[in-house]
Amino acid sequence: MNKLFAKQIFPLGTLSIILLAISSASAQTIRHVSTFATGTAVNATGPDSIALGNNSIWVSYTNGADSTGLNGSSTVVQYKFDGKVRQTYSIAGSVDGLKVDPKTGLVWALQNQDGNSTLTLIDPKNKTTTGPFPYAVMSSTHGYDDVVFRFDKTFLSYTNPTGPTDPTIQLLENGSNPLVVTPILLMGATGTNLATGTIQPTSQNDPDSLKLAPNGDLILTSGDDGQLIFVSKPGSHDQSVSF
Repeated sequence: MNKLFAKQIFPLGTLSIILLAISSASAQTIRHVSTFATGTAVNATGPDSIALGNNSIWVSYTNGADSTGLNGSSTVVQYKFDGKVRQTYSIAGSVDGLKVDPKTGLVWALQNQDGNSTLTLIDPKNKTTTGPFPYAVMSSTHGYDDVVFRFDKTFLSYTNPTGPTDPTIQLLENGSNPLVVTPILLMGATGTNLATGTIQPTSQNDPDSLKLAPNGDLILTSGDDGQLIFVSKPGSHDQSVSF
């Protein structure tokens, strides 16, 4: 049986949806491409992150803002499922990470992934923003790119590691202001190579997106390495790594 899945692509200032037909033989056929929204309609460019929640599709447009927060601002748009705009929010800096907290309904906008990172919370019910919240330890060359909510814990991907002791995933201490984090994965971590079955160092030169797998694992992408890193039971004494 064929199944339809949605996949997003970002040509220039246009946000499009691709419907993929997946057959039992895993062959993929593009059935239809249509424009969901355009940046022109909200006077924005550079669509980046997409998040789902609050019966809406959320999109951050970075508008060419500096990724270390030196200049510029981003536009976060709340869309209806038919592409109509519910609300727009202007947030200083480059909003590269966007995620809806399923418990609170607040939208987390992570600013400035390459340095001087901060966090802004969007309350869609009251149409307000709170923040930006700074981190207790700030860096001009490292930053926070993505967030995962796992049970009662919040995890963040951390960018631009330069050595094996640099963190790539951090655990956020809930309720802290300024934001306090604890490393749970380092660039030099070893794990099981799922292609060979051997134990060896991971490659994490470019930690980026952080996702939650259906089994509860964290999935970290490392773009330059073309690698997916899986962290099982993250933040616990039984934590394990594969890739």
